[in-house]
Amino acid sequence: MTHSKVLLLPLLLIFASCSSSTRVVQSWRDPAVTVAEGSYNKVLVIGLIKDEAVRRTAEDRMAAMMKGHGVQSYTYLGNDPEAINAAGMNERMRNDGIDGVLIMRLVSRSREQTIVPGTTYPGYYASPWGMYGYSYGMYSTPGYVRVDEEYHVETNLYSTKREGLIWTSTTSTLNPDGLERMVQDIMRAVHQRMRKEGFVVGPSGTK
Repeated sequence: MTHSKVLLLPLLLIFASCSSSTRVVQSWRDPAVTVAEGSYNKVLVIGLIKDEAVRRTAEDRMAAMMKGHGVQSYTYLGNDPEAINAAGMNERMRNDGIDGVLIMRLVSRSREQTIVPGTTYPGYYASPWGMYGYSYGMYSTPGYVRVDEEYHVETNLYSTKREGLIWTSTTSTLNPDGLERMVQDIMRAVHQRMRKEGFVVGPSGTK
């Protein structure tokens, strides 16, 4: 089967390495599509987040990693990202030179508490003169409660040319270090998976 190449923004601009706290737990790609790196078209980035300030922060981070080729949805769709579903929107985006739409949304967030018990150790105290042996004592470290947060985020990539989904993945991030870092780590992990599966290829078509 001949694979068609969709000329999208080079998602390679997202770094090749990924955080150990973020991993792709599942993904799907359109087997008939590959994405060529090295093109310079526009990708509309959408963070489906209710809090407008948080949404803008996430989209700014996504766009920043695309070196000026990403377009924040709040600048294109205003305060309503759901406007992406309006009639005629796909044609409008193509006319505006947007050939890809990247949507990131939170699927679930969970918190888990783990009780870490304390530990008691023997303590040895030698005589200062070295002639009375040693005395035996005990010391301990207190227990504590560890709280872990896990975020599952879905990332979807659509092609305006094909008018459909060409890539989707779900990532798991454990104890993220802030929103911007989590977005960065997710995009790194997604790009790494895209490269591994041959979805994203080099400018000449090589992996």
